[in-house]
Amino acid sequence: MSSAPPLTPLTTGDALPLDGRLVHLPPSPPAGLATATDVVRDHLTRLGARFGPGGPATGTPYAPTGPEALIGLSGPHPGQSAELTLRGWPVGDPTPFDETAAQAACGLMAIHGRATGGPRPLGLDYLGTVAGVAATQALLATALAGLRGVPVHRAHVSVAEAAVFSLGQYAAAATAEEEPEHVPTPPYRRTARPPFVSADGVRFEVEALDVGPWRDFWKELGVPAKDIATSWRHFVGRYARAAAPLITTLAQCAARHRYAALCLVAERTGMSICSLRTLADRRADHDVRYDDDPWELRELAQDPLTGDRPLYAGGGDGFVPRALPGAPRLPLAGIRVVESTRRIQGPLATRLLQALGAHIVRIEPPGGDPLRGVPPIAGDMSARFAVLNAGKEVREIDIRTAAGRRAVAETVADADVFLHNWAPGKAAQLRLDDEDLARVNPRLVYAWASAWDRAPGGARPLGTDFMVQAWSGVADRVRTPEDTPAPSLVTLLDVLGGHIAAEGILAALLARESGATAGRLRVDSSLLGASRVLLRPLLRGVGRGPAAPPATAASGFVAPTSDGLIAVGGTGRSAEHALATGTTGTTGTTGRRPASAPPSDDPAPDLSSAPSAAWLKRFHEAGVPAREVVTDIASLPEDPAFSALFTHHGCALPTPPWRFS
Repeated sequence: MSSAPPLTPLTTGDALPLDGRLVHLPPSPPAGLATATDVVRDHLTRLGARFGPGGPATGTPYAPTGPEALIGLSGPHPGQSAELTLRGWPVGDPTPFDETAAQAACGLMAIHGRATGGPRPLGLDYLGTVAGVAATQALLATALAGLRGVPVHRAHVSVAEAAVFSLGQYAAAATAEEEPEHVPTPPYRRTARPPFVSADGVRFEVEALDVGPWRDFWKELGVPAKDIATSWRHFVGRYARAAAPLITTLAQCAARHRYAALCLVAERTGMSICSLRTLADRRADHDVRYDDDPWELRELAQDPLTGDRPLYAGGGDGFVPRALPGAPRLPLAGIRVVESTRRIQGPLATRLLQALGAHIVRIEPPGGDPLRGVPPIAGDMSARFAVLNAGKEVREIDIRTAAGRRAVAETVADADVFLHNWAPGKAAQLRLDDEDLARVNPRLVYAWASAWDRAPGGARPLGTDFMVQAWSGVADRVRTPEDTPAPSLVTLLDVLGGHIAAEGILAALLARESGATAGRLRVDSSLLGASRVLLRPLLRGVGRGPAAPPATAASGFVAPTSDGLIAVGGTGRSAEHALATGTTGTTGTTGRRPASAPPSDDPAPDLSSAPSAAWLKRFHEAGVPAREVVTDIASLPEDPAFSALFTHHGCALPTPPWRFS
């Protein structure tokens, strides 16, 4: 069920937010930045930008500058140019960079590996993808600032800064001053965890939002009540901790039944169930075959009751930027956003807009969002909650009542954006859909962050991160040490989905301010759309047989040294060159290849003969990306390479991934 009537997408008309603008990209980005620049290229061109040969001011081609890439977005009018400097590591770190090294240094390997026995590469260019969306956000925000008269023209972002910001909840929980969360260090205890395997070999995930369906499902399968209760506590905690140590009897009982029978039990008990789909399955889906956009940016007909109020300060040949006297140097200064969201995807989207300068008004139920009090606590709220919601204005409103709905309408009357992540159909049920709110504010950008968006295909399972990973093919790429598919217990799609939602909102604001549309604007985004962005390099072979791993995929190996663990990226040849002065031999057990690397019988080198520092020096001198694998997330804010990326208010809080000038 959709939460809104069919709309006319902007992409079918003549006007797009970036019509008339040129994007200037380096023809060959520096090593390690190919994924991020590819995302920037793809998203800006989807929004209407065309390729330009020269820079907006100098007229000279953009090119890599050492370890960084300069990307430009030029406009048809003076003052509309935007420039972005994209790096791998933060400024001041000259060491070689790639995805494998970034996952090691920023803690992703350690968090992802909690469920599988030890630090492990993800198997996808996840951090490069997140950084590409963050870079696109910066360019859109800078372009929007030019239209609004905010004195911002340049932005700087690095993959590492985007990574630290996006994984900030884990660092905050580990550093909370009041009883910080205990984080295991390697070697981790291997435990039974989802997905489960049926008697006929089907790997599947289950999901329940309360204990009733969980209890009834496993009870019918014969699991003892004590094991059901103990496993439930770990199951609901997996979103926060990236680990789900379940009692093995659950897996044993599931393995006695065929998948069809398990589906019937799930239907009777209210449990949501989803088999893991392959990339080949995913390539046959409609939204992949037609290469749908990551967001749905749509223009709605102007309501005749509201009239045609001016939506922007200028446009066309008569462009006049709207000045904001005394505005701070943040692109969204003066923008007001109202949200009614929970968990990660929605709150992260508005946190990103807040970091860009917007004022956020957060609608919470009477008594506040229950997640505010979930340990560990930092100051007066949950450390994880603070990462996403600190500094937002809060209004407690019961949206289920008529008085509450009137209060929502009053709150959005002078807002620029309204964002919710309610279940499909709830907005219409509450009479808080785009048409309802347009009656009080016709210039409002209405945004919905969902799990499954509007893609057809019948009933879908519960729209949570791990279920979307299972359905979308992400789990097929993210594999266990035994090379079996399994969703990562890192909230990959919630985080990327929040970035995509913020990106779509920025595009809609840009369309409104530029005059690309005169109607009401709505932008929808989803976890499924985020999965398409993440998997796009692997889904490009639609209709041309199986897709091979892209050249940009993380490659290299992870291996123990005499005093730690390091990850080595780059190509096999570059690593071999660095090791040419001699190693102590090879072994098939000390090194671990990332899941993204193509299958190989070649073992990873044995690096146990020397300490990490010696190996890192050798690899760096040879131009090979290599970093120590962070295993203690609590140490990340104290790492000299990343300490400047955190502030401390009851816990370590990540700073925004961009800098503007």
